[in-house]
Amino acid sequence: MKKILGLLFASVMLVGCYEDKGNYDYTLDKMNEIKSVSFTPSAVESAYGKLIEVQQAMSENDCKRRIEAVVEQTLASDYSNLHFYWYVSYNDEDGTFRKDTIETNGYLDITLPLAKEMEYNVYLQIYDTGTTLSHYSNFRIKTRPIFKNSLFVLHGEAGSRKLGNIEIIGDVINVNTDAYGYLYPGVNPFANGEGLSYTTYQDLSNSTGTWVNKEANTLMVFSSNAEVVGYNPFGLNAKFYNNVMMKPVNNSFVFARNVQTGDPSNYTLYRLVYSKDGQVCIGNYVPVLYKPGYAIEQSGGNSLHQTDYQVTAATITNGRYIMWDAKHNRFLYISKNEQYPLCESDMLGNYPSALKNPILDANVNFSGLDRSPAGMRAVYAYIQYRENYSEAKPYFIFFDEAREEYWRYELTQLDTDGEKDGKKQLKGAEEVVPAYEITGSRMNNFTPGNLNTIVYSSWFTTNYIFYAEGGTVYRYSVVNGDKTPLYTAPAGYEITLLKFRVEDSNNFSDNLGRWLSIGMEKEDCGAVAEILLNTASDVDKDTPVLFYDKDRDGNSFGKIKDLQFTQIYMYMVPTY
Repeated sequence: MKKILGLLFASVMLVGCYEDKGNYDYTLDKMNEIKSVSFTPSAVESAYGKLIEVQQAMSENDCKRRIEAVVEQTLASDYSNLHFYWYVSYNDEDGTFRKDTIETNGYLDITLPLAKEMEYNVYLQIYDTGTTLSHYSNFRIKTRPIFKNSLFVLHGEAGSRKLGNIEIIGDVINVNTDAYGYLYPGVNPFANGEGLSYTTYQDLSNSTGTWVNKEANTLMVFSSNAEVVGYNPFGLNAKFYNNVMMKPVNNSFVFARNVQTGDPSNYTLYRLVYSKDGQVCIGNYVPVLYKPGYAIEQSGGNSLHQTDYQVTAATITNGRYIMWDAKHNRFLYISKNEQYPLCESDMLGNYPSALKNPILDANVNFSGLDRSPAGMRAVYAYIQYRENYSEAKPYFIFFDEAREEYWRYELTQLDTDGEKDGKKQLKGAEEVVPAYEITGSRMNNFTPGNLNTIVYSSWFTTNYIFYAEGGTVYRYSVVNGDKTPLYTAPAGYEITLLKFRVEDSNNFSDNLGRWLSIGMEKEDCGAVAEILLNTASDVDKDTPVLFYDKDRDGNSFGKIKDLQFTQIYMYMVPTY
């Protein structure tokens, strides 16, 4: 009997203990939880995890930076219940590996070397004293050169122009209306600026006696006084001057337009720059330009070489530079079988054999056309080279001012490049063989308000080109004449310039060829907008329109003269 009573008593006690435990409340809605952790400056997802980019220190007063953790909690409204432990590893300026453990109330202060690269690996533990639970994050902090992957803006009136810049770092937008003055106060070498061009590539250089593969970036600035200066855009220190960048130097050369096609990642990028009076210089991915046929002119050589011309539109195919000569109403071409220097260190050397390449008359026959381009104004030329560069055909757009009509002509190559160029022309005019066959059609409903806004990106089919009329950007179909509005400027602005961020669609430029930069003006003030197009050439609805008209100090842009995006070689998203 005693055993039975003992078992009953034990059972009652066990039930009591279980119920007592049930009296405690362990529901999560009454426990504080760290829902999310973000950072200021913001972190982006990269190929190697989260990355916070900070600009390199440009002065002694700019070497201290702060990274702040932004913690969202379910119950707590401040950080009094949190302890932050930052485990930081890095190589210092001497290359010594260091590790630090820092406890703060939600921020990390770092010190940057002056104008040098620096990288920190950070592991963050956030400890909640109430729940005794921790939240963990890891990311990198990496410096970036000033103006890396940014848009330069040449703006203002002739004689007082400035070079501005728009730079986006994470979620921070830095706008400078005077980027050069920001780095070098009181100095402005861009007062007479007329245009911009840019090249980025891997330079295989032997300037030190050994072959070194390094990245080369050059922003070419053309001025109205025929000066050409090349700058490293990431710091704007001058690299080359016109006696190096343009050979031979031509004091009457005033920039009109830069044309380039190809891919710098495999050294097939070529460029052509023509002046306002129709002179031509050619080059490739190296930031140096040559007058074609210069050696021929000096020696009185090849009788087929054309020296009397006025180029007003041009494009570049896989094998040739193709141009319209407004002076003699004809197409001209130059074969691309020349040899150019392969690295910047060779730019100071002798003129290459490229200068021996003649400018030839393409002898295109206009007799079978409904409307001959002769007498019209050539306003734009382009090719589609993203998918099949070797087979890309040139297209030229002409404006018939008398009838106020636009016509588009397509050229199909008939002859071959190299040794056969011009051979039959030597035998007499009756045996001249046209270099191209031409077809043309009227561009109905094509109404650009400013000819500088006609633009094309090789990201898209040749059926689509883009232009602006008044304050609206249109996508135009050359097939049926339909035009689709893509962007409308704020009230009072007129769009005066369109330019895609990159003109080449190489493997490393990611989506830059789909970003359209838009220059506009209202009275004496200018502004810049940017829109991202999707692969169907519609506006990407998930990406906000970017608009800039003033810098951080409230200074306005002047009238927009030119825009140029300057990306690092092998630009990718994510960046690193």
